[in-house]
Amino acid sequence: MTLLETLPNVAVNPVVVLQYATVLPIAILVIYLVQNEITRYRSRIKHLPGPRGWPLVGNLLQNRGEVPAEIYKRWARTYGPVFQIQLGNTTAVVVNSADAAKKLFLGQRNAMNSRPTFYVLHKKVSRSVASIGTSPWDESCKQRRKLAAGGLNRPRVESYAPILNLEAREFLRDLYSECQDGSVEIDFRPSVKRFSLNLSLTLNYGTRVSSVKSLYDDPLLAEIIYVESEISRFRDTGANYANYIPLLRYWEPVASFLGLDSDPKNHAADIGRRRLEYNDVLLNKLKEEVAAGVDKPCIQGAVLRDPESATLTREELISVSLSMMAGADSNQPTLSWAILLLAHRPDIQEKAYAAIKEAGILDLPSNAYASTKVAYIDALVKEINRYFVVLKLALPKATYSDAHWGQATIPPNTLVFLNTWACNRDPQLFTEPDSFAPERWLPDSRDHAAHQFSFGLGGRMCVASLLAHNALYTVYLHLIARYQILPASGKTAEEVHPVKGLKGLAFVGTPRGYQARFVPRDGRQLGTWLDKPDRK
Repeated sequence: MTLLETLPNVAVNPVVVLQYATVLPIAILVIYLVQNEITRYRSRIKHLPGPRGWPLVGNLLQNRGEVPAEIYKRWARTYGPVFQIQLGNTTAVVVNSADAAKKLFLGQRNAMNSRPTFYVLHKKVSRSVASIGTSPWDESCKQRRKLAAGGLNRPRVESYAPILNLEAREFLRDLYSECQDGSVEIDFRPSVKRFSLNLSLTLNYGTRVSSVKSLYDDPLLAEIIYVESEISRFRDTGANYANYIPLLRYWEPVASFLGLDSDPKNHAADIGRRRLEYNDVLLNKLKEEVAAGVDKPCIQGAVLRDPESATLTREELISVSLSMMAGADSNQPTLSWAILLLAHRPDIQEKAYAAIKEAGILDLPSNAYASTKVAYIDALVKEINRYFVVLKLALPKATYSDAHWGQATIPPNTLVFLNTWACNRDPQLFTEPDSFAPERWLPDSRDHAAHQFSFGLGGRMCVASLLAHNALYTVYLHLIARYQILPASGKTAEEVHPVKGLKGLAFVGTPRGYQARFVPRDGRQLGTWLDKPDRK
């Protein structure tokens, strides 16, 4: 007789079983939620004010439908320029004034030098390699940033002038092929997309998109456009709730087992793999060109030629490229905002054109444009970046060591947001900050030496900021010199409002408007001028 056979028969009550099956999961969930709230409470930073938020989600879902940076700017009136918020289980610090930003990001530079690790971006998309801009601070990141900076210093950036002139001219050519001498309104998004993608590809790898048509016909380019747009979505610090609520991560395997998984093929990981694949293709092609001595001047080429690059792994080399490719993500909306602004502000457009004429630019060949210095166009670039600031919350930082604000000690690995939207509208730094005024950046203005926060501040400030400025300067100069821009019919000035004119609340602030009329100032002579870039 077996042991099982010696046990008495016990009647199993199905009602009791059902009760246990119902009550037990609920009890486990309640215990988890209680422990989770204790954890969230203990994670708050002592002596630092901030809103409490709701259980489990904290401040994640408060004021939905509004731009987070604008919400934080408003909360700063109650809690002060530096306060804490809770995004699910993550305690974050938000810096909302120019003075506070300088004291923290410059005065405590070493303590504010790292980047946070996000569940979605780092654990799912970029499991093997992250861009320089999103990598936590360590010796590898330090070396990668140093090598990238070598390809982006002032002499190097000046050597890229032929590339900037070429891409600006090709942008004008794309508009010219569609505008019908200014008689029709056109969708300028494909031209803007090609310009931005070409800047990233040419400056980083020395290769380019030959035409707008190839954006859709070339499988590699179509892949890059799709994958990079998905990467931007996964980088969104406000929309990916699994970054902040661990319970959502626990749900993933359960949902997969039950067949309820909305991402059964792990889309995020697949996007990360596909991004590495096309960067591998581009990097290997460039390596062959460098070895053969036929490569064109580019950032990654400069990195490969640096003797220190021999110590970098394949992943570290690609990491440099990922940061440069991400530049297209902000260049596209910035140029789009500029077009819409000029269309609705003929006064600004005519001032810019008059400055170009006065500087003698119209008597120069296109190949010389990027090397000029027209103060008003330079100021226009800065003001468009300040006023529209497409990353209204800068790429988040993480504390590398203890940082201090008043009586509060901010511990290592704390998520920190620089509210660039609030800093670029700080009345202590800018005169009439809500007004669009390029004149504020001219030498005789009170604001001319103010820091422009759109590229960040401190040790992890955008390493390509000078290049980005020069690229936008060059394309604005070409555009205003050769076209008069008019708004699309029925459109009001609201489409150039930096908040009301937004298309959704995505991480990157893209304008809702996308149409305008482009009238060549010299009529059909523009076609001849575009074909002869070395002639006046």
